[in-house]
Amino acid sequence: MKRQSRVAAAALVVGLVWAAGGCSDGLTDINKDPNQPTVVPVEFLLPNAIRATVEGVYGSWQLLSHTSIWPQHTCQLQYPDEERGQVRPGNMDGFWSGFYTGGLKDIQQVIDIGIESEHVNAEAVGLIWKSWIFHIVTDYWGDVPYSQALRGGAEGGIIPVYDAQSDIYAGMISDLTAAVGKLNPSALTFGAGDILYGDDMEAWRKFANSLRMRLAMRMSEADPSGAQSAFTAAYQAGGFTSNADNAFLDFPGPPYAFPLYENYLGRDDHGMSATMIDTLKALNDPRLYFYAEPAANDGEYRGHYNGYQSIPSDMSLDDYSRIGNFWRADGIATPATIITYSEVLFLQAEAAARGWIAADAETLYLEAIEANMNQYDAYGVGPSDAEIATYLDEPRVAYEGINSIHLQKWISLFMTGPEAWSHIRRTDVPHLEMGPDLFISRIPVRLPYPDTEQSLNNENLQAAVTRQGGGLGLITPVWWDQN
Repeated sequence: MKRQSRVAAAALVVGLVWAAGGCSDGLTDINKDPNQPTVVPVEFLLPNAIRATVEGVYGSWQLLSHTSIWPQHTCQLQYPDEERGQVRPGNMDGFWSGFYTGGLKDIQQVIDIGIESEHVNAEAVGLIWKSWIFHIVTDYWGDVPYSQALRGGAEGGIIPVYDAQSDIYAGMISDLTAAVGKLNPSALTFGAGDILYGDDMEAWRKFANSLRMRLAMRMSEADPSGAQSAFTAAYQAGGFTSNADNAFLDFPGPPYAFPLYENYLGRDDHGMSATMIDTLKALNDPRLYFYAEPAANDGEYRGHYNGYQSIPSDMSLDDYSRIGNFWRADGIATPATIITYSEVLFLQAEAAARGWIAADAETLYLEAIEANMNQYDAYGVGPSDAEIATYLDEPRVAYEGINSIHLQKWISLFMTGPEAWSHIRRTDVPHLEMGPDLFISRIPVRLPYPDTEQSLNNENLQAAVTRQGGGLGLITPVWWDQN
């Protein structure tokens, strides 16, 4: 089934899930209708877990005000609080609860129902998506509740311990590996409920293995031998092999529009970082005209440098480039980019450069760039074949080792939010300059724990903070960040 048609079919399912969820709170046993099921079916829970989490991660607060400004892809032109290291405690509480009481809660129900009813694909897909959510959560905060997080009552759901990030990574890789072994194309699936891959279990298998490669490479500086072992196992198991495999969550249009389009309708004060604009110009990169819009005043492509209190007094908002219209003004049905074939190729190129796999790093590097430039072909945007060929022949694009991979991957991860931020934290390529008006001693490398955890689970929180050597601020690196 084509992606657009399966998403349109699933839109009604998601609406019904949200409507059902909104009507179920507070009902007592006396008022329960014996003709209504007490357990929400997995075909309703799965799309809710997928869409709600994606809308949060790729929404304006997480993406535009946190995870795309710190890797210096974009900037806050008018209200640069987060850019300068001043985050709002209410946002931290909202992000945290949105994960734990939203997508994670729903996907754990999918897993539990799958186990209880022997619905193997529900269990497997549930484990895969749970791992995707948790890798965002732990990369934001470091040590977080994991092994006890989704239990109830006396088992630890109310005051769960915080697991070490190294243990969380081991758990996610284990779950992804187990899930691949459980997927069964011949078994029961989700009907219209699989809004990501339309019940294609082979696609979910590739997604799981690709995510395993991402997680393994993330560990490369903190646990080199463990990272290599995990990566080679995932690589041999087989990840994405073309752009047809890309994990894109499509939005069929109102009431389900790409979150940044909805943000655009109300405000337009997020712009392009000068770091990204200047890099693209220096490389004669045709993605410049796709990633950014020209400044309204003079038609120039001009970014603003991150970490400043305000734009210069002799400049206006119209002197700066905005984010490309594909994501904003024309973004009503733009997909959220979860993980791509291009990223997998960059991961494999780095693995080859490290000697982890028997492959040619340069070939993979060039294929990764080309795949990135072509990944939105189905949406009618991006560089032409001629522009791609010219770019790959640019002397400044020639492969010169692992830092070439890191730089091009940083460019390719535009508008991927947390993945771009994690990439820059792990590699420090390109090296980002601090703005002069930061409130803190470095560009943020973690999110601070929410105030609610300090009130409700302080003993376990403080144990995690002590174990990590910090964590209530934004400047203490997470476990895998060795820069």
